[in-house]
Amino acid sequence: MKIIIAGAGAVGTHLAKLLSREHHDITLMDESPEKLEDLSANFDIMTLPLSPSSVAALKEAEVGDADLFIGVTPDEAHNMTACMLASKLGAKKTVARVDNYEYTTSENRDFFRTVGIDSIIYPEMLAGQEILHNIKRSWIRQWWEVQNGALILLAVKVRQNARILDQPLRVLCGPESPYHIVAVKRGDETVIPHGADCLRANDIVYFMTTPKYINYIRDLAGKEDYP
Repeated sequence: MKIIIAGAGAVGTHLAKLLSREHHDITLMDESPEKLEDLSANFDIMTLPLSPSSVAALKEAEVGDADLFIGVTPDEAHNMTACMLASKLGAKKTVARVDNYEYTTSENRDFFRTVGIDSIIYPEMLAGQEILHNIKRSWIRQWWEVQNGALILLAVKVRQNARILDQPLRVLCGPESPYHIVAVKRGDETVIPHGADCLRANDIVYFMTTPKYINYIRDLAGKEDYP
C-alpha cells in the first residue's frame, strides 16, 4: 500500500516505522526538517519537509496515488484540512487525529465522511480503552486489536509459576494450539523465537490469539484477573 503520514511527532514517527517494516510504501510529511532528518537514512521511508495542508505539497507527495492518508500532527485543524484536501486530490481513504470528543459521535462521523474524512482518531478515547483493559486484565502488559478485534496481540510477563517455562516452543505452539508466540523480550533484547527456544521466568511474551482464548493464555502464564 502507498501510505502518506502527515506529522513526524511521536505518533506519526511510530506509525511510519511500524508500517515500513511491513513493506508498505511510506511517505512522512512534516514542516520541520529536523524531525525527518534521521528517518529516511535508517528506515525505508520517504520524507518530505513540507506542509501537509498545502495543495502543492500534497501533489508533490503524489497523494492522488495514496491508498491511505493519515493526519496525526499536533494540530487538529491541520489534520482535518489535510485529510479533506487529500481526499479531493484522490487519496482512497483518510484518517484524522482530533482533540474534540464531539467529533467522534456517529452523526458527526457520518458528516465528516461526506467532506473527505473517512475515520477519526481521538487519542483520549484510545487511552481510555487501554486503561479499561488494564483494569479488567491487569496481568496484560500491552494489548493490540487486529482486524477489528478478530485477533488479539498480548504482551505478558511470565513468572516462575508459569507452566510454559523450559519447554521448546515447537511443543508449546503445535498446529492445534489456539495461540502463536510471535516475539519474546528478554531484558533489553526482543527476539523472534524458533522451535527449539524455551521461555524463561521474567520474559515478556507476545501472544497472538483470538478473544475466546484470552483466559487460556492467562492460565498458561500463571496469572490471575483482579475481580
